[in-house]
Amino acid sequence: MIIPTKSSAWFLLLARVFMATLFVFAGVEKIFKYGDVTSFAASYGVPFSSTLMPAAIALELGCAAMLLTRRYCRVAALILAIWTFVLNLVFHQFWNVPDNIWQLMVDNFFHSFVMVGGLMYVVVYGAGKGPDPVQPISAVE
Repeated sequence: MIIPTKSSAWFLLLARVFMATLFVFAGVEKIFKYGDVTSFAASYGVPFSSTLMPAAIALELGCAAMLLTRRYCRVAALILAIWTFVLNLVFHQFWNVPDNIWQLMVDNFFHSFVMVGGLMYVVVYGAGKGPDPVQPISAVE
């Protein structure tokens, strides 16, 4: 059993920040490049992409916020893990691309799986004890 220390708590916070940045960036990008992103999704066969995009934005930004603040962190991590897994299979099909972009797609495919793995750790072990940007110190002791 690992005994949490003050420094390990900060590392867990930093890990959640690193994981959340992907989804914050993706959600904000969808807002500012709405037409481009919906066209891109449609080109991969995503039905009703312009109708579904607001839900995708809410999911990414909302779950990222929950991951950062530790509120329903395990639920948010599970949703993001499933989301990333499914989108990875849709958008990083390295087995269906020309040779000139094959390596890029393979890298993106496995990078996404690394993110899923990190999120699965949060699902199993939670956000950890320690520094919390929202919760008072006395509540975590």
